[in-house]
Amino acid sequence: MVAATHMPRLVKRYSNRKLYDTSESRYVTLDEISRWVKAGEEVKIVENESGEDLTAVTFAQIILEEERKKNGFLSLPLLRNLIQHGEAALQGIAATVDRGMEAIRTAPERARSRVQELTNVSDRLGELQHRVDDVVRRSVEAVTSHPTFRQEMRRIERTIQALEARVGRLRSNGSTPPSDDAVPPPPPDAGDHAR
Repeated sequence: MVAATHMPRLVKRYSNRKLYDTSESRYVTLDEISRWVKAGEEVKIVENESGEDLTAVTFAQIILEEERKKNGFLSLPLLRNLIQHGEAALQGIAATVDRGMEAIRTAPERARSRVQELTNVSDRLGELQHRVDDVVRRSVEAVTSHPTFRQEMRRIERTIQALEARVGRLRSNGSTPPSDDAVPPPPPDAGDHAR
């Protein structure tokens, strides 16, 4: 790509419509000019006798030739819009292209920003989970440290121990437990009478 500080390549257009590249001292085609422009080279086309700038007209011819070769390079509605609205249509196209280029240019930053937002949400969810865990832990501690709960847990433990002992005796005697699934009441505890 040629730096912007260099002079543009000067091409003269003669009355016979031939294009002459002054830097290479030879005649050139629209295809060659198109390749130069696509490569990023600055090109200026002038009318040989008057010096009138024909760059835009020549570029329009290049676009026309591209359209002929590719059959559909530019859509019919776009071409119609260009004819109907002229420069305003071109400005609209340029603005649309600029917005698209800006969207492409800013996409990485927008993606980074979105990832950061998601990270922040994840951090907040982690903090919320920690708070919920803390509330549940304190609630369980409050319930399990209550005297009534502890008394009930001791009673359940004694009942389980009594059942285990009874099952053990029945197994050692070779007896089978009663079929009515009746569970005998646990032995009385001195703490139970305080209720």
